[in-house]
Amino acid sequence: MDETPMNFDMVGNRTVHPKGAKTILIKTTGHEKSSFTVVLACRADGAKLRPMIIFKRKTMPKLKFPVGCFVHVHEKGWMDEEGVKLWLDNVWSRRPGGLIQKRSLLVWDMFRAHLTPSTKQRLARINTDAAVIPAGLTSLVQPLDVCLNKPFKDRIREQWNEWMVSGEKSFTKGGNMRAPQLDVLCKFVIKAWNDIDAETVIKSFKKCGISNSLDGMEDDYLWQDEEKPEAETTPSDTELDPYDDCLTNVPQDVIDLLMISDDEQEDFEGF
Repeated sequence: MDETPMNFDMVGNRTVHPKGAKTILIKTTGHEKSSFTVVLACRADGAKLRPMIIFKRKTMPKLKFPVGCFVHVHEKGWMDEEGVKLWLDNVWSRRPGGLIQKRSLLVWDMFRAHLTPSTKQRLARINTDAAVIPAGLTSLVQPLDVCLNKPFKDRIREQWNEWMVSGEKSFTKGGNMRAPQLDVLCKFVIKAWNDIDAETVIKSFKKCGISNSLDGMEDDYLWQDEEKPEAETTPSDTELDPYDDCLTNVPQDVIDLLMISDDEQEDFEGF
């Protein structure tokens, strides 16, 4: 399980243009710094749990969200202790086989909401053991970080580009293009997650040494390098990630202050 921040505008940092141009215009809706959170989780057998999407709002929008995701709202658009509780109740406990509460192992990082006493008590009640990845090691032993987040975000960006070219849009009275509607973003997330095949998920666990056979016959997965191009950075990739395990010891009020965007308002409730 892993939380990852996403932006309403998923602009890449590459374009095709005649050499020597001093200015290159990239069309966006102007919401490159407006973000939401996607919570992804999968199993070692290749099954993927439905994504949880957290939007920055104070109230649940009056929209009909597509089937296949669990939507939550938070005034800052982040995961917190209450969000973890909702995820455990509505996603983890409802995974295939989750209702019988067979003893299970949940691998996640040291994000502070994962480590609270109430979270540990809830895990115990649903017969789940937590394996906490030490700070600084998620890039090595977290399947989503190592193998899955990049192709997931690439697929999201492809859909956003298609929407910018030919999708249905709305405009403000001043003629400014609005960001994609929340239900449209949910569809982006669902499709991108569904497009990750089961074999890739299975290999991601073996790549991180979590589900390899005990006889050592699958240890080669640990040393296999994915022959894929490097991840394309986006504005969101270079900004502060509130879920970065390196921030484990940073006070929450400091993170809150750093994550406020230039155009953020206290009464902002979404688009």
